[in-house]
Order: sequence, then C-alpha cells, then structure tokens
Amino acid sequence: MSREDPEFTEFLHAWGDLMNAVAHARARSTVADAPKLTLPQALLLETVRAQRRPTVGTIAAAAGIASPSATRMLQQLERKGAVRRRRSDEDERITVITLTDEGAVALDECWAGLRARQHQLFDGVDPALRPALIELLRSMRDVVDTM
Repeated sequence: MSREDPEFTEFLHAWGDLMNAVAHARARSTVADAPKLTLPQALLLETVRAQRRPTVGTIAAAAGIASPSATRMLQQLERKGAVRRRRSDEDERITVITLTDEGAVALDECWAGLRARQHQLFDGVDPALRPALIELLRSMRDVVDTM
C-alpha cells in the first residue's frame, strides 16, 4: 500500500469540499433561478453568434465537439427557439444555423447571470488573497490545457 503525499491528500479534500459546495449551491437554486440555457448550450450559441452563416460542421469544429453532439444540442436549442436550422440554398446536404432574436436575448441573459455569480464569488474572497487566486486559476488552466 503506497502512502499518498499529504499535500495531495489535502488538495483532494479541498477539491471535494469545493465540488460539494458547488453541488449544494446548485441544489439551493429554485426553478425560477434556473437559466434558460446551460453553460454548454451558451458556449455553443456563442460559437454560432461568432460565425457568419455557420453550418453544423463548422460549429462543431469551433466548439471542439463531434458533429452528432452538436446536432443534438442544436436540435434542443431549436426546440427552445434559440436557433433556426435550415438547409443551405447552395448545398442541401448542409444545414445552416441562425441565432434567433430570442436566442440572442437568452444568451445575453445567461452571460449576465454568470457574470453576477462570478462577481458574488469574487467579492466573497479576501481582497488580500485575490491576486493569488487569479494566479492559481491561470496555473490550473495551463495544466488542464496539457491534459
């Protein structure tokens, strides 16, 4: 039986505590608080908004997901009224995606809600610890990018 590094064990405990806090915060939110879009949906819609006449394939590639996954998510978003899917006039094999006005509003509301929660989280951190927190987040991002 190998002994784990005590620092790593402490990291695991802190990570578990953070994940539990996130789960409890989500459980405390009411249906009225629930966003119209999930974060993955918002990220996909942002990809749609950033492209001119995007297709399912170009959206999937930009989002780093498989085309079938993008298709399923876009179908859900179409049912919510956030996007319109239509066959290309030039090539009927291609589906062109358009962000609807309702989708743009939902996306803006999603980002505003996320920003408010981020601000609340940031405000809850001791100002003296904020520079270290920012550096740690960047360091973790760099590690995740290599995984």
